[in-house]
Amino acid sequence: MYTVFIVDDESKVINGLIKRIQWDRLDACVIGYAQNGKEAEEKILELKPNIVITDIFMPGQTGLQLMENLKSKCDAVYIIFSAYSEFEYAREAMQMDVVDYLIKPMNISEIEETIKKASQKYRYQKASYIQNEEEYQLQNILNGNEITTENNILYQYESFFVIQLKLTNISASVDPLAAKVRTWTVMEGQVFLLKGKNRLTLVIAQKDAYMISNARKKIIHNLEQLHTEFENSFFWGLGCIVDSPMMLPKSLLAAEEMQEYCAFSLSQITENSKSSMLSTSAPDQIKDAENLLFMVEETTEVQNILQQIKEDIQLQNNSAGIMKAQTIDFVYRLRKQFEMFYEDISVVFTDWNSQIICPLLSSPNLDYMFDIICNFIFQLREYSASHHDGYNQRYIARIKQYILDNLSYNINLNDLATEINRNPSYISYIFKHETGQNLFDFITQERMKRAKHLLKNTDLKILDIARECGYEDQSYFSQVFKKYTGSTAGSFRKGEV
Repeated sequence: MYTVFIVDDESKVINGLIKRIQWDRLDACVIGYAQNGKEAEEKILELKPNIVITDIFMPGQTGLQLMENLKSKCDAVYIIFSAYSEFEYAREAMQMDVVDYLIKPMNISEIEETIKKASQKYRYQKASYIQNEEEYQLQNILNGNEITTENNILYQYESFFVIQLKLTNISASVDPLAAKVRTWTVMEGQVFLLKGKNRLTLVIAQKDAYMISNARKKIIHNLEQLHTEFENSFFWGLGCIVDSPMMLPKSLLAAEEMQEYCAFSLSQITENSKSSMLSTSAPDQIKDAENLLFMVEETTEVQNILQQIKEDIQLQNNSAGIMKAQTIDFVYRLRKQFEMFYEDISVVFTDWNSQIICPLLSSPNLDYMFDIICNFIFQLREYSASHHDGYNQRYIARIKQYILDNLSYNINLNDLATEINRNPSYISYIFKHETGQNLFDFITQERMKRAKHLLKNTDLKILDIARECGYEDQSYFSQVFKKYTGSTAGSFRKGEV
């Protein structure tokens, strides 16, 4: 609710405004009044109203003098009214940025509309002040300057991280992006924003340190949507989590490194990146390696696979940046494979970016990168080994469910591989290894189960049943059915079996 102070030397004017204006409807209330400028100044400094309505000519000092004296002491907005309509008064009032200059006598509807405008102006003015103060404090902290805790906006929070967005078109405006970001919220936290010429710097602050990972996931989801909405017109980098405002420069540096790398490589490196534009240029051996690294049992086999991948990357004779892009893309696909059947990567690495991505980005050469990757894989394998049974069960369950959902269609192994995110040979291997049954035998088995059910419980024609079970050729369906059941479809329907 907005607070209002009225100044006029006529008590009937004050009483008329108080009684006749529907303050509740305006989301406002009168908190005081005065009949001369001097008294008004003292009360306004004490009460600090949002809106001041004042006459121009009053004993002691004019309304314009009152505004001048309060300019640096009070953040109120002003409405001026007077019986005098001379241009000079109006011009002077407007130069002092009043909401409006009203000429007596005024009707109530006119005054109410002006109060609405004043409320809106106060809201924007206040928001601008808060924003400027926030930006000043944030910029100082990110620059590494010492800031006292007194009145600092960040010291009420416990955990932080930085995100930086950089426009691909340096001549474009960041304002549309900023407008979207300002609507974001995080539970028990806040999103602070700094605008640059062609970039945005976001500081995400969380009051509860245990909630920072949830805030992180939400912001990443928002960024992915924003990336799509703005047609990939920016790159972004994610900084590491820190537990003090004075550690924010570290998080900013990590975000900048990642963002700059993304811009250079044309690869979107995000917290849960779905793909990389460079993945298509990676050697074929890399594309299937994530499957093998979870299949093989011996440590030496893992090392041999990694060595082969490294050599394949080197043989392409690409730049250091491209090799980094291919290697990091490989790491993200390993992560994706892990998370498909286990939990979030945080069960192994509490801060993915600071523990894995930032060290990779700062690695001086490919050998050092693969040392990091080797350690990364062994930690994932260690976790996988301790949860092996659950992993396999969930994996086989996904394959079976896909088959059951698609019995009416031609089930292609390549399509299944795409859906499950594995190569075809791996799917066939793991299914046989875990169930003792050939994958296509299982598909036929389930189709015949459906066929028998439809024959016994529906009046569908044999051709229609064949199609419901994924067979376009009725003759071929009949052959398979007889081979599987020892009976023709017609005899089975009649109960002659």
